[in-house]
Amino acid sequence: MKIGVFWRKFRNVEFQKKLTPDKVYDDAYEEAYQHYMALKESGYDAVLLEWRVDPRETLKNIIKEKVDLIFNASSLKEISFLEAFGIPYVGSGIDLVATNKAVRKEIVAFNKLPTPKFVIARSPKEIPKTDLNYPLFVKPLRGRGSAGISEENIIYKYEQLPKVVEKITEKIGQPALIEEFIDGRELTVGIIGYKEPKILPLLEIGYNSAKTNTYEHKMFDNEIIHCPADFPKDIENKIKKTALEIYKVLNVKDFGRIDMILGKDNIPYFLEINTFAGLTMEARKGEKNVHHGYMGYMANELGYDRAEFISMITESAIDRYGLIDGERKEPLIS
Repeated sequence: MKIGVFWRKFRNVEFQKKLTPDKVYDDAYEEAYQHYMALKESGYDAVLLEWRVDPRETLKNIIKEKVDLIFNASSLKEISFLEAFGIPYVGSGIDLVATNKAVRKEIVAFNKLPTPKFVIARSPKEIPKTDLNYPLFVKPLRGRGSAGISEENIIYKYEQLPKVVEKITEKIGQPALIEEFIDGRELTVGIIGYKEPKILPLLEIGYNSAKTNTYEHKMFDNEIIHCPADFPKDIENKIKKTALEIYKVLNVKDFGRIDMILGKDNIPYFLEINTFAGLTMEARKGEKNVHHGYMGYMANELGYDRAEFISMITESAIDRYGLIDGERKEPLIS
């Protein structure tokens, strides 16, 4: 079976580039290369495929390489392309990836799962009147990689709010999601699989001289990582049960990471789902350094190497598509 690994420059830092173009760290190629090597080490025939500005060029490369499946850790436009041409791929579909954080929270709340109350602001002059309890937290509606997140995003009084809304709506160019800030322990839950999802060890994120997980704090590996996180068994089970229910109601496919806050009331509140969660591990000797993904830490805790971990995720997609002997029944495009 031949697997193509999509990669695209700045795929995880394109929003942050609008704010701090001289401080972004783009490891898109190194991340894709690690996935490529993991697939090769698992016994798959693999090829790196760079996303082109003209998608027709991308399609030509896929056909030329006779790819059976795409390992997609890139972005929404790639998924739209893959679904348009009926190309099987690893990861969640457009039904989830195209929905913004607010819609995801609405789906979660509709299913009676806990998430902080929120409103949406589209400009600093159009901030809705709200009964949300302070402090608040403000973030881009479609952000990723902690883009636009700094300590000023924690809002203690209304006078601070317009400035942060302006940063997000005018500089990043997105609506701002304003939600109640839950005081508690920040954690993230990695899950892999589709038909029989497997919950990975819980990971708690501690802050190193910071109040929240800012872009610099996260992307430059300044967090204090606790994996497995230390929770009483009953609380751990509650977190895992809630995360798995969220994974299923959002129809996550093959892999995903659910970010949560365990409040002082011991309720695990859903913050967001990362459909392109970092799967990378520590770079090997001779390989260029890459940002260490949270799910990579979880895999390490279970004793998986990168080949085993990426293979398990890939096998979920192969099974989901029903690929016979790991290959497509018919040519991709005649």
